[in-house]
Amino acid sequence: MRNYLRGFYSRRFSGTGLIFFAFLISLVPITLRHSAVYSQSIPTENFTYFFPLVSTGEATPIGPVGGTFTSFAIDPGQNDNIYAGHYGSGVYKSFDQGTTWYRKSLGLGNLIIQSLATHPTSSNIVFAGTYGGGLYKSTNGGENWQASNGGLLNNHIIYDIEIDPSNPQRIFVVSRINGSLVGYLAQSTNGGLNWTILLTGNSFLTPDYFYDVDIDPGNSNVIYLTAHEHGFYKSGNGGVTFSPVNAGVSDLSARSFAIDNAYVGLVYGGVWHGDGVYRTWNGGASWMKSSAGLPIGVKVIRVTLDPFGRQQKRVFSCTYGNGLYSSDDFAASWVPRGLAGQRLYDFVIADGTPQRWYAATENNGIFRSSSYGSNWNSVMADMRLTAITGLAGLPGEPEALAGAVFGQGVFRISDAGKTWEPMNEDLTSLDVVALTAAGEQLFAIGRGWMDVWNGLSWQAVGLPEANQEAVDSGRDWVKDRVLLPDGSFSIEASSTVQPSSVMSRDGELLLGTAGSGLWAMQGDQWEQVGLETQVIDSMVQIPEGELRVFACDRGGECGVFNFASTGINATQGSGEEAIILSLGLTQLPDGMENLSPGGLTLTTSQADKCASAMGMETKVWVTKDCGVNWTAHSFEWTVQALAFDPLNAGFLIVGTRESGAFIIQVQ
Repeated sequence: MRNYLRGFYSRRFSGTGLIFFAFLISLVPITLRHSAVYSQSIPTENFTYFFPLVSTGEATPIGPVGGTFTSFAIDPGQNDNIYAGHYGSGVYKSFDQGTTWYRKSLGLGNLIIQSLATHPTSSNIVFAGTYGGGLYKSTNGGENWQASNGGLLNNHIIYDIEIDPSNPQRIFVVSRINGSLVGYLAQSTNGGLNWTILLTGNSFLTPDYFYDVDIDPGNSNVIYLTAHEHGFYKSGNGGVTFSPVNAGVSDLSARSFAIDNAYVGLVYGGVWHGDGVYRTWNGGASWMKSSAGLPIGVKVIRVTLDPFGRQQKRVFSCTYGNGLYSSDDFAASWVPRGLAGQRLYDFVIADGTPQRWYAATENNGIFRSSSYGSNWNSVMADMRLTAITGLAGLPGEPEALAGAVFGQGVFRISDAGKTWEPMNEDLTSLDVVALTAAGEQLFAIGRGWMDVWNGLSWQAVGLPEANQEAVDSGRDWVKDRVLLPDGSFSIEASSTVQPSSVMSRDGELLLGTAGSGLWAMQGDQWEQVGLETQVIDSMVQIPEGELRVFACDRGGECGVFNFASTGINATQGSGEEAIILSLGLTQLPDGMENLSPGGLTLTTSQADKCASAMGMETKVWVTKDCGVNWTAHSFEWTVQALAFDPLNAGFLIVGTRESGAFIIQVQ
């Protein structure tokens, strides 16, 4: 393995990339406006210029399609029309069965969509539940949105929205506030204008929250509720009081209900911790595990019924990692319905001959089947809504780049960003959260693992163990790089350190971690060499030959440290002052006053050493003349990876956390 461990640079910085900081004082920003567009939001051509500058072209989406979608809602008046909620860029709508999509997010104050619901009879009324931004309502078919929180749900995660089909003014939502495990069940009786809390999760012995709320279609006073770790609950008085209904249930990780309106008392419940599906014929008085045919240890995130079935309705299970399953015998047995290996978040059926089935997945977007699950096709059009977690030079191929797409692995990028070819042979996981290139080495970093590319395939690199606090810190670092629903982070984490950056100095391999500090490889073993509890964001070899370590503690206090052969021997302080000192500047340029040690993404062109780019939050600054003139490009999305085309410094690839990759032509 050690043959591969030579000559590293940091994840975000290269040595040559630091040179251009000396010219940042001449930086002058360019601002631009945004407008809603087909399929994917990109910066428009409407620039406001301040001289001196370098002209830039329009940003064009590139890379593989995909993204994480959590929810669907179908127009009750026209089932060719379907809404899809993306976990990061808002609501999308199709008028042609998913062939073409339009972004419909005007007025949404939060673009992380957790849930959707349409009015049972009106095509105009749609609700969108966000992750941490409360509830929004549209009264014109998604053309624009207004907050519908009644002053109560403003900062809530809205897990589910249930509209009473017999009285659409009556609405239930289940929610919690980020950072708290206490859930809420709220009710509105005036279409979302005002809300009343009916139940909170601190009524349990330990705090808990809710995922799903359902109204019995035969009796609107009967309300079913799933509690995250306390099982199934039921109210017979419209939500005034609830009681547990868990007789026969050994797995209390309740996630979803499906109520069969053809048989009074027939209800299905899906659970997360391996038991799959339970069934009751008596409204929850007693349950029976009904998971024959489902994979062992299956995680069921949603159960649903074919709404167009009659006496014996087909029931479906959306699984996390095992695709879609269905049963035609009241859940006595299950059969796979395709999408093997996919992590599903929602599933809906649009009636027709044949029916149209839609599935929302993590990372890979939306799929549709018109063959009852025999075949599935991606219906993403040109929606590139993935998380780009790394861009780097590809060792041994000077004409190509490597790019990491979370959930889809690593790609070879060529032809000025037009061609992306998977290079995932023997990769530990497709969930790549960072990418590092150095000399003839390329490293893919995942959640608790790291692989090295040998030119043909990937080889795992052993990592040291981490304590629980470090594991938690590493999970938070990953969550900041990829937006994923809660369920994906409830999977058991690795017990190893979380790599964050890699560098080689004087033949010694250095490993920066998120929460476990700095490590060095001594022989074939890792040794902790400082900053034991810190999150190492980057390591930078500055032109003078010194190494800077950019790190933050678990309380969020950040600093820049010197590293020598004897270890960490000095600190340059924290915040802006530390960055100025470590980079040899006298001041920060206009527009860059709020730099933090973890806030920068840098790249320098291999084709033109005077072409450099810097990204921070939602902006990218580009220079083609070693910092004499600059242009700033604004995005709606979080910039977290940059790379120039290796053959032409006139093209810059920008990777974002929420909306894939873009290419900008720099003249």
